[in-house]
Amino acid sequence: MSVALLPNAAHRVDDPIAMPQVAVLIPCLNEEKTVATVVADFQAELPDAVIWVIDNGSTDETISRAMAAGARIIFEPRKGKGFAIRAAFRDIEADVYVLADGDGQLPAASVHDLIRPVLEGHADMVVGSRAEGGQMSPNPINNLGNVLFSRILRSLLNVRVTDVLSGYRALSRMLVKSLPLASSHFEIEVELTIKTSQRRYRIREVPFEVRPRAEGTTTHLRVFRDGLKISWAILLLFRDYRPLAFFSIAGTAWFGLAIVLYGFWRGQDFLFLPIDGLALLAAVTGLLSFAIGATLSVIARRFEEIEGKVDMVTTVGLGRDASED
Repeated sequence: MSVALLPNAAHRVDDPIAMPQVAVLIPCLNEEKTVATVVADFQAELPDAVIWVIDNGSTDETISRAMAAGARIIFEPRKGKGFAIRAAFRDIEADVYVLADGDGQLPAASVHDLIRPVLEGHADMVVGSRAEGGQMSPNPINNLGNVLFSRILRSLLNVRVTDVLSGYRALSRMLVKSLPLASSHFEIEVELTIKTSQRRYRIREVPFEVRPRAEGTTTHLRVFRDGLKISWAILLLFRDYRPLAFFSIAGTAWFGLAIVLYGFWRGQDFLFLPIDGLALLAAVTGLLSFAIGATLSVIARRFEEIEGKVDMVTTVGLGRDASED
């Protein structure tokens, strides 16, 4: 007899048939110095879990050392953490997914606090928060970026997560298999956070203390390059999930420009173009922005209702399969 596990259902830990399958996903790029220790640590904490290393084009001994430590390997040739995580979500089957890093900074001992709310059915995604643990990155620029991005998301999208860039997370099967992702690099954590929140899935945070980076290893995060990618991702997701607010801001800006042009330079020319005409064009663009925002807001609401129906049908279908078995 087979048993289909409902996503987010509370499982009896004393029933071997109902024990959920946990998959630990470790995206890696040239982490030969730490990957074996990371795999061993998670095996010690979760002996029944399957440890997966998603190799992202390593040129050192990462693969061989991960395999020797007992990990299973997935190869993702497209460079970027987002590509690696999306490949793992697509190809790996489990009831609970744990996202970790291969650099050894995330303590495996904290994984029990991370997965417990998902196993008990109280959360769809649990974020390990360095901020709540009282210790952020040793790099002050990274800390500043994390705080700024967290506050921006709270202001724009009402996302109440203190560590939006955390790579230490636990996710339910339903969330992993239903959430469309498009990020290719380090903006994947921001996309996960925003889409989980905006689709009304349940998010919790648990504190953990980050460990120092192993001597001789370097981060793959590039502050300014990846910071720009994260900022761009936030902007696009703000447009997609809050179109009325996004285009209202744009429309207000165009109206402001029209007022300034007409108020200070009416009757004059700029590069052979009449300022009055430019002011009128800016005002019309502002009106169009408001109209576009209102239209997209209605469309987005209808899509949200459709997605809710699809999620409900999917959950009912899983429950029916379980009862038939």
